[in-house]
Amino acid sequence: MNSTNPSEEQLNATDILELVQQEKTATLSHLVSSVVHEINNPLGCIAGNITYIKDYVKDLLNLIELYQEHYPDPVNEIADEIDAIDLEYLMEDVPKLLSAMENGAERLHQISNALRTFGRFESDRQVLFNIHDGIDSVLLMLKSRFKGTKIRSPIEVIKNYGDIPEINCYPGHFNQALSYLINYSINALDEKAKAQPSNPEFKPTITIKTSLTSDSVILSIQDNSLGISEEAQNTIFEALLITKPVEQGTGIGLSVSRQIIEERHQGKIKCQSSLGSGTEFIIELPRASES
Repeated sequence: MNSTNPSEEQLNATDILELVQQEKTATLSHLVSSVVHEINNPLGCIAGNITYIKDYVKDLLNLIELYQEHYPDPVNEIADEIDAIDLEYLMEDVPKLLSAMENGAERLHQISNALRTFGRFESDRQVLFNIHDGIDSVLLMLKSRFKGTKIRSPIEVIKNYGDIPEINCYPGHFNQALSYLINYSINALDEKAKAQPSNPEFKPTITIKTSLTSDSVILSIQDNSLGISEEAQNTIFEALLITKPVEQGTGIGLSVSRQIIEERHQGKIKCQSSLGSGTEFIIELPRASES
Protein backbone atom coordinates (compact mmCIF):
# COMPACT_ATOMS: atom_id res chain seq x y z
CA MET A 1 0.00 0.00 0.00
CA ASN A 2 1.39 3.40 -0.98
CA SER A 3 1.84 6.13 1.58
CA THR A 4 1.90 9.88 0.97
CA ASN A 5 4.80 10.20 3.42
CA PRO A 6 7.85 8.21 2.33
CA SER A 7 9.62 6.23 5.01
CA GLU A 8 13.25 6.91 5.84
CA GLU A 9 14.20 3.81 3.87
CA GLN A 10 12.65 5.34 0.76
CA LEU A 11 14.63 8.52 1.01
CA ASN A 12 17.82 8.74 -0.99
CA ALA A 13 21.02 10.20 0.41
CA THR A 14 20.30 13.69 -0.90
CA ASP A 15 16.83 13.76 0.70
CA ILE A 16 18.23 12.70 4.07
CA LEU A 17 20.98 15.29 3.82
CA GLU A 18 18.44 18.02 3.05
CA LEU A 19 16.22 17.05 6.00
CA VAL A 20 19.21 17.09 8.36
CA GLN A 21 20.29 20.44 6.98
CA GLN A 22 16.84 21.97 7.41
CA GLU A 23 16.78 20.90 11.05
CA LYS A 24 20.26 22.28 11.67
CA THR A 25 19.34 25.54 9.95
CA ALA A 26 16.21 26.03 12.07
CA THR A 27 18.12 25.32 15.28
CA LEU A 28 20.94 27.67 14.31
CA SER A 29 18.50 30.42 13.42
CA HIS A 30 16.90 30.36 16.88
CA LEU A 31 20.29 30.14 18.57
CA VAL A 32 21.75 33.09 16.67
CA SER A 33 18.66 35.24 17.31
CA SER A 34 18.85 34.49 21.03
CA VAL A 35 22.57 35.22 21.22
CA VAL A 36 22.22 38.53 19.35
CA HIS A 37 19.36 39.60 21.63
CA GLU A 38 21.29 38.74 24.78
CA ILE A 39 24.43 40.50 23.53
CA ASN A 40 22.68 43.70 22.47
CA ASN A 41 21.20 44.52 25.88
CA PRO A 42 24.45 44.73 27.90
CA LEU A 43 26.33 46.01 24.86
CA GLY A 44 23.93 48.91 24.52
CA CYS A 45 24.48 49.76 28.18
CA ILE A 46 28.28 49.68 27.81
CA ALA A 47 28.40 51.59 24.54
CA GLY A 48 25.87 54.15 25.74
CA ASN A 49 27.73 54.97 28.95
CA ILE A 50 31.38 54.78 27.95
CA THR A 51 31.22 58.19 26.22
CA TYR A 52 30.01 59.77 29.46
CA ILE A 53 32.70 57.98 31.45
CA LYS A 54 35.39 59.32 29.11
CA ASP A 55 34.07 62.86 29.60
CA TYR A 56 33.91 62.45 33.38
CA VAL A 57 37.44 61.05 33.58
CA LYS A 58 38.71 63.85 31.34
CA ASP A 59 37.17 66.41 33.71
CA LEU A 60 38.70 64.73 36.76
CA LEU A 61 42.14 64.59 35.15
CA ASN A 62 41.89 68.26 34.22
CA LEU A 63 40.96 69.03 37.82
CA ILE A 64 44.01 67.12 39.09
CA GLU A 65 46.23 69.07 36.71
CA LEU A 66 44.78 72.33 38.04
CA TYR A 67 45.53 71.25 41.60
CA GLN A 68 49.08 70.36 40.61
CA GLU A 69 49.48 73.72 38.90
CA HIS A 70 48.19 75.80 41.81
CA TYR A 71 49.42 73.56 44.66
CA PRO A 72 52.74 72.15 43.40
CA ASP A 73 53.90 71.24 46.91
CA PRO A 74 51.25 69.02 48.54
CA VAL A 75 51.42 67.92 52.15
CA ASN A 76 53.45 64.80 52.89
CA GLU A 77 50.42 62.51 53.18
CA ILE A 78 49.17 63.49 49.68
CA ALA A 79 52.69 63.32 48.23
CA ASP A 80 53.10 59.79 49.61
CA GLU A 81 49.77 58.74 48.10
CA ILE A 82 50.76 60.24 44.72
CA ASP A 83 53.89 58.10 44.77
CA ALA A 84 52.01 55.02 45.96
CA ILE A 85 49.47 55.07 43.13
CA ASP A 86 51.98 56.34 40.55
CA LEU A 87 49.70 59.21 39.60
CA GLU A 88 51.67 60.26 36.52
CA TYR A 89 51.40 56.79 34.98
CA LEU A 90 47.73 56.53 35.99
CA MET A 91 46.87 59.81 34.25
CA GLU A 92 48.52 58.55 31.05
CA ASP A 93 47.08 55.05 31.17
CA VAL A 94 43.44 55.63 32.10
CA PRO A 95 42.55 57.36 28.79
CA LYS A 96 44.24 54.51 26.90
CA LEU A 97 42.24 51.94 28.83
CA LEU A 98 38.99 53.76 28.11
CA SER A 99 39.84 53.96 24.41
CA ALA A 100 40.55 50.22 24.41
CA MET A 101 37.19 49.58 26.07
CA GLU A 102 35.48 51.78 23.48
CA ASN A 103 37.18 49.85 20.67
CA GLY A 104 36.14 46.60 22.31
CA ALA A 105 32.52 47.74 22.48
CA GLU A 106 32.63 48.71 18.80
CA ARG A 107 34.12 45.31 17.97
CA LEU A 108 31.27 43.60 19.83
CA HIS A 109 28.80 45.78 17.93
CA GLN A 110 30.34 44.63 14.64
CA ILE A 111 30.15 40.99 15.72
CA SER A 112 26.53 41.43 16.77
CA ASN A 113 25.66 42.91 13.38
CA ALA A 114 27.56 40.12 11.64
CA LEU A 115 25.64 37.52 13.64
CA ARG A 116 22.37 39.17 12.73
CA THR A 117 23.29 39.23 9.04
CA PHE A 118 24.76 35.73 9.11
CA GLY A 119 21.78 34.23 10.88
CA ARG A 120 18.95 35.55 8.71
CA PHE A 121 17.26 32.24 7.93
CA GLU A 122 14.02 33.26 6.22
CA SER A 123 12.61 29.88 5.23
CA ASP A 124 9.35 30.99 3.62
CA ARG A 125 10.31 33.85 1.34
CA GLN A 126 13.18 35.52 -0.42
CA VAL A 127 14.22 39.08 0.35
CA LEU A 128 16.38 41.62 -1.44
CA PHE A 129 19.88 41.23 -0.06
CA ASN A 130 23.27 42.85 -0.61
CA ILE A 131 25.64 39.90 -0.89
CA HIS A 132 28.58 42.14 0.06
CA ASP A 133 26.99 42.42 3.52
CA GLY A 134 26.78 38.64 3.62
CA ILE A 135 30.41 38.20 2.59
CA ASP A 136 31.59 40.73 5.18
CA SER A 137 29.59 39.05 7.94
CA VAL A 138 31.01 35.61 7.08
CA LEU A 139 34.58 36.97 6.97
CA LEU A 140 34.08 38.56 10.38
CA MET A 141 32.69 35.33 11.82
CA LEU A 142 35.70 33.41 10.44
CA LYS A 143 38.27 36.06 11.39
CA SER A 144 40.05 33.87 13.92
CA ARG A 145 40.73 31.26 11.23
CA PHE A 146 42.68 33.77 9.14
CA LYS A 147 45.23 34.31 11.89
CA GLY A 148 48.70 32.81 11.58
CA THR A 149 49.33 29.36 13.01
CA LYS A 150 52.34 27.18 13.77
CA ILE A 151 52.33 25.91 10.19
CA ARG A 152 51.52 29.04 8.17
CA SER A 153 51.49 32.82 8.16
CA PRO A 154 48.20 34.76 8.38
CA ILE A 155 45.84 34.40 5.44
CA GLU A 156 45.46 37.59 3.43
CA VAL A 157 41.90 38.22 2.30
CA ILE A 158 41.60 40.40 -0.78
CA LYS A 159 38.17 41.83 -1.53
CA ASN A 160 37.47 43.14 -5.01
CA TYR A 161 33.81 44.14 -4.95
CA GLY A 162 32.06 45.26 -8.10
CA ASP A 163 29.08 47.56 -8.33
CA ILE A 164 26.29 45.00 -8.10
CA PRO A 165 22.60 45.25 -7.21
CA GLU A 166 20.76 43.44 -4.45
CA ILE A 167 19.49 39.99 -5.36
CA ASN A 168 16.49 37.90 -4.34
CA CYS A 169 17.98 35.71 -1.66
CA TYR A 170 17.57 33.61 1.44
CA PRO A 171 20.38 35.46 3.29
CA GLY A 172 20.99 33.00 6.12
CA HIS A 173 21.26 30.03 3.79
CA PHE A 174 23.41 31.97 1.33
CA ASN A 175 25.78 33.01 4.12
CA GLN A 176 25.96 29.41 5.25
CA ALA A 177 27.04 28.32 1.77
CA LEU A 178 29.69 31.06 1.74
CA SER A 179 31.06 29.91 5.08
CA TYR A 180 31.44 26.33 3.80
CA LEU A 181 33.27 27.48 0.67
CA ILE A 182 35.62 29.86 2.51
CA ASN A 183 36.31 27.20 5.14
CA TYR A 184 37.22 24.82 2.34
CA SER A 185 39.77 27.33 1.03
CA ILE A 186 41.22 27.86 4.51
CA ASN A 187 41.63 24.11 4.98
CA ALA A 188 43.22 23.83 1.54
CA LEU A 189 45.74 26.54 2.44
CA ASP A 190 46.54 24.70 5.67
CA GLU A 191 47.17 21.54 3.65
CA LYS A 192 49.58 23.40 1.36
CA ALA A 193 51.43 24.81 4.37
CA LYS A 194 51.79 21.28 5.77
CA ALA A 195 53.01 19.96 2.44
CA GLN A 196 55.53 22.78 2.00
CA PRO A 197 56.72 23.57 5.53
CA SER A 198 60.01 25.07 4.37
CA ASN A 199 58.61 27.39 1.68
CA PRO A 200 59.08 30.95 2.97
CA GLU A 201 57.63 32.42 -0.22
CA PHE A 202 54.18 30.91 0.35
CA LYS A 203 51.76 33.66 1.33
CA PRO A 204 48.29 32.14 1.82
CA THR A 205 45.68 34.26 0.09
CA ILE A 206 41.96 34.17 -0.52
CA THR A 207 40.61 36.55 -3.15
CA ILE A 208 36.89 37.33 -3.27
CA LYS A 209 35.50 39.10 -6.32
CA THR A 210 32.03 40.15 -7.39
CA SER A 211 30.95 41.30 -10.83
CA LEU A 212 27.90 41.74 -12.99
CA THR A 213 26.68 40.43 -16.33
CA SER A 214 23.50 41.26 -18.20
CA ASP A 215 21.44 38.73 -16.25
CA SER A 216 23.64 37.44 -13.41
CA VAL A 217 25.68 38.41 -10.35
CA ILE A 218 29.02 36.59 -10.28
CA LEU A 219 30.90 35.74 -7.08
CA SER A 220 34.37 34.21 -7.13
CA ILE A 221 36.26 32.74 -4.17
CA GLN A 222 39.83 31.87 -5.13
CA ASP A 223 42.77 30.58 -3.11
CA ASN A 224 46.41 29.82 -3.87
CA SER A 225 46.43 26.32 -2.37
CA LEU A 226 47.79 23.15 -3.97
CA GLY A 227 44.65 22.81 -6.08
CA ILE A 228 42.78 19.62 -6.90
CA SER A 229 42.75 17.19 -9.78
CA GLU A 230 40.30 17.36 -12.68
CA GLU A 231 38.66 14.16 -11.48
CA ALA A 232 38.07 15.66 -8.03
CA GLN A 233 36.63 18.83 -9.59
CA ASN A 234 34.00 16.74 -11.36
CA THR A 235 32.80 15.11 -8.13
CA ILE A 236 33.51 17.73 -5.48
CA PHE A 237 29.85 18.73 -5.02
CA GLU A 238 28.45 15.20 -4.91
CA ALA A 239 26.17 14.44 -1.98
CA LEU A 240 27.84 12.82 1.02
CA LEU A 241 31.24 12.96 -0.64
CA ILE A 242 33.90 13.32 2.05
CA THR A 243 37.01 14.95 0.62
CA LYS A 244 38.54 15.95 3.97
CA PRO A 245 38.29 14.74 7.55
CA VAL A 246 34.79 15.34 8.93
CA GLU A 247 35.98 17.65 11.69
CA GLN A 248 37.24 20.12 9.10
CA GLY A 249 33.71 20.75 7.92
CA THR A 250 34.22 20.08 4.21
CA GLY A 251 32.89 17.42 1.87
CA ILE A 252 29.25 17.43 2.98
CA GLY A 253 29.48 21.21 3.33
CA LEU A 254 30.28 21.55 -0.37
CA SER A 255 27.29 19.40 -1.29
CA VAL A 256 25.06 21.57 0.91
CA SER A 257 26.54 24.68 -0.72
CA ARG A 258 25.58 23.35 -4.14
CA GLN A 259 22.03 22.67 -2.94
CA ILE A 260 21.71 26.18 -1.50
CA ILE A 261 23.06 27.89 -4.62
CA GLU A 262 21.46 25.78 -7.34
CA GLU A 263 18.26 24.42 -5.84
CA ARG A 264 17.29 27.16 -3.41
CA HIS A 265 18.53 30.16 -5.39
CA GLN A 266 18.31 28.82 -8.97
CA GLY A 267 21.95 29.73 -9.49
CA LYS A 268 25.02 27.87 -10.66
CA ILE A 269 28.25 26.90 -8.93
CA LYS A 270 31.38 25.41 -10.40
CA CYS A 271 34.91 24.61 -9.32
CA GLN A 272 38.00 25.48 -11.35
CA SER A 273 41.43 24.38 -10.24
CA SER A 274 44.98 23.87 -11.42
CA LEU A 275 47.29 21.58 -9.50
CA GLY A 276 49.88 23.68 -7.73
CA SER A 277 48.10 26.99 -8.41
CA GLY A 278 44.94 26.94 -6.33
CA THR A 279 41.18 26.50 -6.50
CA GLU A 280 38.39 28.85 -7.48
CA PHE A 281 34.68 28.53 -6.74
CA ILE A 282 32.52 30.55 -9.11
CA ILE A 283 28.91 31.28 -8.16
CA GLU A 284 26.42 32.69 -10.65
CA LEU A 285 23.16 34.07 -9.25
CA PRO A 286 20.20 35.49 -11.17
CA ARG A 287 19.68 39.23 -10.97
CA ALA A 288 16.48 40.39 -9.32
CA SER A 289 13.78 41.14 -11.82
CA GLU A 290 12.92 44.81 -12.15
CA SER A 291 9.38 45.63 -11.13
